[in-house]
Amino acid sequence: MLQSMTGYGRASFAIGVNSYMLELKSLNNRFLDVNLRMPERFFPVDLKMRGELKKRFSRGSFTVFISSMPGEAPGLELNMRLAKAYVEAAGLLKETLGIDNNVDAGFLLRTKEIFAAPQEDNADEWTPLKAALETAFVQAEAWRIKEGESIALDMRYRLAHIEASVSKVEQAAPAAVEAYRARLKEDIERLIAGRAEEGRIMLEAAVFAQRSDISEEITRLKSHIALFRQYLALNEPIGKRLDFLCQEIGREINTIGSKSGSAQIAQIAVEMKNELEKIKEQTQNAE
Repeated sequence: MLQSMTGYGRASFAIGVNSYMLELKSLNNRFLDVNLRMPERFFPVDLKMRGELKKRFSRGSFTVFISSMPGEAPGLELNMRLAKAYVEAAGLLKETLGIDNNVDAGFLLRTKEIFAAPQEDNADEWTPLKAALETAFVQAEAWRIKEGESIALDMRYRLAHIEASVSKVEQAAPAAVEAYRARLKEDIERLIAGRAEEGRIMLEAAVFAQRSDISEEITRLKSHIALFRQYLALNEPIGKRLDFLCQEIGREINTIGSKSGSAQIAQIAVEMKNELEKIKEQTQNAE
């Protein structure tokens, strides 16, 4: 089942008296890119969070936001030993170097190192955070699956158009050879006043038919389209494989358009390329 790389999920969690909101957003990316924005207290579990994302997703640009939710303000504890050390160091500098002692209460209050927000002893930060991540993953995955279904539906619709065009090419190919034979005969008769040799005309037409034969390209194109549909039915990441197949399909379409020698077939090839471009745009958002 094709999944989009665009998704969103959120979940709240609590650690002791502190409440947090976790939001997860994912966008297109050729590879897996993870950006974490969170309070410092969660820095120690950074690698664990990245590991959980890598287990669940293979491609996409993920941003995880963790923010504090409004609630009862936690009390602050002063590190009085550190505050005294600042005052004593300032006094020593004044006595030794003869500089002003500007260490006052305002200075100390601006020094965040002397404050410590009390935390619960042995607080388990990873278990509630992991549960919130899992909830956000489920929501984001549901979002990605729903959008992926729309993308796959559009791809199948455009593949059907390309297939119909391939059938038109198959029908037009023999007529292209006959049209070349007729043009060749007219040109020769105009040059030699009606004394064209039918054998020579048939030989030239046979050479043209061999040079402009597109049966192999049509066979490969049909095979690529069938494989594309098989990939769409898989329940695993397929974005990179679809992107590669688009390149192969485009190569066959280009060869058909240039090799056939038919203006009609060339026009059909242009129409197929237009549909393929729209499919390629969709593959950029496929996981």
